[in-house]
Amino acid sequence: MILSPDYRPPITYVVVQKRHHARMFCKYTSDMVGKARNIPPGTTVDTGIVSPEGFDFYLCSHYGVQSTSRPARYHVLWDDNNFTADEMQAITYGYAEI
Repeated sequence: MILSPDYRPPITYVVVQKRHHARMFCKYTSDMVGKARNIPPGTTVDTGIVSPEGFDFYLCSHYGVQSTSRPARYHVLWDDNNFTADEMQAITYGYAEI
């Protein structure tokens, strides 16, 4: 496969932060999962505790087996693809399953 020299694919840069102090808890006990009573996988937080100026969100992509789940924080630094927040969150959750 040969690409044209002027080919410029759209690029999206995302930084994943694993070390932070934010913890998420279910509002209702009926939503808790597992022995540790954590938030369910796929839980996304994109309001309230995130930056009002940037494009960032927290996503819990796994079951918390032993203790309180620690979701990853995703910072979108550059987005030529113009993904919506929902699209970006679905993409990152999908990559977490790989």
